[in-house]
Amino acid sequence: MPPTATLELPRRRTLSLTLAALGVSALLVAPFAARPGVPAAAAAEPPPGSPGPTLAVEDTMHTEVPEVLVKAPRVTLDEILDRVARGEARRDSALHDVSFTGTFRVVRNPGGDKPELFMEQVIRVYRKKPNKVRTVTMRYWEAKPNKKGKEDMNVEFSPTTEEEVVNFAFKPEARRDYKYHIEGRDLLGDHLIYRIAFEPRSRLGAQEPGGLVWVDTRDFVIVREELDFGSSPAPLILKGIDRAVIERQQVGEHWVLRRILMRASFTVPIPKFGKAFDIAIAYDDYKINEGIDDAFFAKAAKP
Repeated sequence: MPPTATLELPRRRTLSLTLAALGVSALLVAPFAARPGVPAAAAAEPPPGSPGPTLAVEDTMHTEVPEVLVKAPRVTLDEILDRVARGEARRDSALHDVSFTGTFRVVRNPGGDKPELFMEQVIRVYRKKPNKVRTVTMRYWEAKPNKKGKEDMNVEFSPTTEEEVVNFAFKPEARRDYKYHIEGRDLLGDHLIYRIAFEPRSRLGAQEPGGLVWVDTRDFVIVREELDFGSSPAPLILKGIDRAVIERQQVGEHWVLRRILMRASFTVPIPKFGKAFDIAIAYDDYKINEGIDDAFFAKAAKP
């Protein structure tokens, strides 16, 4: 038998909490305000000279309401993790071909006296399962271009729609490498959001990050992620990654990337970048499952 959670509340309080969760708590404030056809005794008289509406006084219930014992099965953490793995798999399986515009920006010396946009690249990305990808650069700009006219940085996108940057720690095979716990639960409109923290089981020499994810229980997909790097993934170059945030958006029935934000610092100052830099990638203008022709990718493969 699954463990149960017991909640004991007066029935009136339970109703109030339920309505508040549905965003209709205003119905409890003044449901009996004076109006045509309602006796004047049903409304309280305002103090003389006080402006504003008249609030109702409920005089229809003079009895004690008995307490109600609520029992419901509590979903275990393992079951939540299983549902997240299935939800992420369903999300990916529903995507057959995707195109979007990715805007990649790098800002040098963030948080300093003179933060500066160093580079911007706008790319149109086309993906089709199982392994087709094509990118078209729409704009490339650098504050300090290379003297030889070559691009110092170039963004590449893989053909996969799985978005491992979001769910890498929540795949079934990753469960043996990470520890998880429920950080909190939040009501958003009429559904529940789980906040689940995760970290590598061994931090000794580990370069994998831990972090916190927000899971939407309507589809059991990760809609937001904050990463915490215990150690630098490239210690010879990077001193550390101070912060990384990944967010998704819903396009129709599909959850897809919205933006990735990251701040990192170098072990030693780099002439073009300074001591630290911010990276931001924005994803927009999605077209999903429109049936991209295979010939479109074949043209891109020709020299």
